[in-house]
Amino acid sequence: MNKFLRQLASLTLITLIFSSLSYAGRRPPKWVKNRPVSSEYYIGISVVKKDVENYMQLAKNKALEDLASQISIQISSNSVLTQFEDNTSFKEEFESQVKTSLVQDLEGYELVASWNNKKGNEYWEYYRLSKNQYALMQRLKLNKAKKLAQSYFEEAKEYEAKLNLIQALSYYSKSIAALKKHLDQDLSVMTFEGSVNLGTEIYKRIQDIYSQIQFVPVKKNIKIEISTSVKDPFLVKVNWVSDEGEKPLINLPLAFNFITGDGILNKNVYTDEFGYASSQLSRVTSKQSLQKIEASLDLSSILKPDDVDYELKKIFLTPELAPKCSIILNVERLKAYMTFSEKIFGEDSKRSILKNAIKKELSENYFSFIEDKDSANVILDVKTNVVKGEIKEGRNYKVHIVYLDCFFSLTDVKSGFEIFNDAIYEVKGMKPISYDYAVKEAYDQAVEEIHNTIVPKLNQLDL
Repeated sequence: MNKFLRQLASLTLITLIFSSLSYAGRRPPKWVKNRPVSSEYYIGISVVKKDVENYMQLAKNKALEDLASQISIQISSNSVLTQFEDNTSFKEEFESQVKTSLVQDLEGYELVASWNNKKGNEYWEYYRLSKNQYALMQRLKLNKAKKLAQSYFEEAKEYEAKLNLIQALSYYSKSIAALKKHLDQDLSVMTFEGSVNLGTEIYKRIQDIYSQIQFVPVKKNIKIEISTSVKDPFLVKVNWVSDEGEKPLINLPLAFNFITGDGILNKNVYTDEFGYASSQLSRVTSKQSLQKIEASLDLSSILKPDDVDYELKKIFLTPELAPKCSIILNVERLKAYMTFSEKIFGEDSKRSILKNAIKKELSENYFSFIEDKDSANVILDVKTNVVKGEIKEGRNYKVHIVYLDCFFSLTDVKSGFEIFNDAIYEVKGMKPISYDYAVKEAYDQAVEEIHNTIVPKLNQLDL
């Protein structure tokens, strides 16, 4: 009998609990009609239509979003975010991410009740979360994050002391990533050096590393001819400058890039045992007369665009402030002497129309033409031949057609070797009235063909 009474009491208790959670009466419960207010709990209430898929899960999600919206983000006066007061977009993005993660990271909440409104085809849910419990869990999460971040921070300092600077910067960035959800809070921890704020101290140490790395180009200004290789590499000396003097930085990654202009360049290099970084320029391809190459600390192993913490790390590593130096290139076109011969309809021609047009086209893209043959780097020999074609006639028209061939030979003065030989064939010119007008049309078409086919091939030369 006693066993029966115990089972009956248990069943009654379960029924009461269930009825308190899921109320399907016609009258709405008090919490539906009047939203509860509590100093002890965060409260979340939601209502959804029952004709949507997974409406119960949807109701829970909306209730938790409602609950999370009551949790305000208080930025500590000792927060690292105060370092970025001018970076409003970063602070706004951080707050947005925190609000998003609040729902995803919520723990310890409880379902107080639900109401199935059959008449209105609605489903309601009521959740709450103890404010004291939430505060406790946040402190535990913060302490755990600070502990992990501090371990990375101490490792970074060890690498920094050994001048293994990329590893140091990598571990400082890992330390920041460990704290990414707590940047609005006081991140102070105790170290052997006393109390430090991890956020502000990491930022400061990164900037200190940058300020102590010195980039010095061996040659700041270099003269070069377009589309030619540079025999000597670009050299940059990299030192660590401290109160103890200068030390060469060994095995430090550098990135060489064109800031203005363009060319084929060895972009990623490391410093050698003496602190020198060497980059080889194969060819300048840009037409600009003044070009600039920048050598900078290569942070690509740390800052990866596909990294979920990329934007956060970029804020702290501030790549635009990383050490760098510039090398100016004064680019000169090749000095060329041009010989030109032309036959029109089988006779030698003294016209200069096509000669001048070819000179203008190649001057804009490649050569600097001179009249002193002995001062030239190359000799460009151009031969053209124009022949008559047919005459097409119709009822109201009469069109003369000509065909133009143009041959190019380029000789290196120093070696005497022919380094380029090419041609364009049967460029058509067609005009009414006479063959002379058709020749002018063929000239225009030839210059366009030279621009499209000959110039790109010249740009591939490695002299």
